[in-house]
Amino acid sequence: MVRLVLPSKNEGYGVVVDIDKCIGCRACEIACQAWNGRKAVETTFSGVFANPPDLTADTWKVVFYYESEAQVTLSIPEGSFSFQQVQWTPLPFQCMHCYDSPCARACPVGAIKVTPEGAVVIRAEECVGCGYCQTACPYSVPRRGSDGKFYKCTFCVDRIQNGLRPACVEACPTGVFTFTTIQKAVEMAREAQSQGKVVYGLDLNSYIGGGTRWIYVASEKKASAAFKEKLPENPVVAIRQTQELLKNIAIPGFSAGAVALAIIGGFAFWRAKRVEQVAREGGEE
Repeated sequence: MVRLVLPSKNEGYGVVVDIDKCIGCRACEIACQAWNGRKAVETTFSGVFANPPDLTADTWKVVFYYESEAQVTLSIPEGSFSFQQVQWTPLPFQCMHCYDSPCARACPVGAIKVTPEGAVVIRAEECVGCGYCQTACPYSVPRRGSDGKFYKCTFCVDRIQNGLRPACVEACPTGVFTFTTIQKAVEMAREAQSQGKVVYGLDLNSYIGGGTRWIYVASEKKASAAFKEKLPENPVVAIRQTQELLKNIAIPGFSAGAVALAIIGGFAFWRAKRVEQVAREGGEE
């Protein structure tokens, strides 16, 4: 059994992401790739603005774009007229750095560490490429590289430990990201919530420890356009619920080994289905 040590929810750092300030310039995406020395991903036209169209082992942050329509009224000397106008809402997305990281708990070899700063980091030199981290992640963040190992955002913990802000935070020209202590980040999010903003990252389920260190805020209009696809209201993967139910069950007439094999077999079947789901959603397994 690999022991996982988690910092307190009141310790470490967090980021408040104000979607209303985002102009979709992708400076954060480029800064992330440059700082971490990840190679450029060759892409083709895919029918979406996001480029690459999803996270990869070399692209740890992607700005997604969501389309909506709004009625616009123009007034001119001759009168006023209204028409429907297409609007785009950008959503910068990366690992959410959950309080209680399902990916870290799922890793059978302890290759995923949670630092005192709250960063959830995959140590590639320890990764065995089993893919359980991606299976357990309700946001489908970890991605397999060409070497068979999994990669994702590190919260720029190397920068944080040297007194710097994450690269994406530093690069943003409009102040979308506020990097601060997690306590202050939660206070800012609560304040935004009290002012009518939609907030994601607080008061979530116990599967991820009740919240995430990347907290999104947006007006109701932009939240309705951008949050629903990448930020699920109930971020949970069903296998965790099954594990919690079965972990203390003893079945009369069956050895512990037989019960374990049955559970492992069920998990393998479930995971195969989960891989298919991730593939359909455009992820890499």
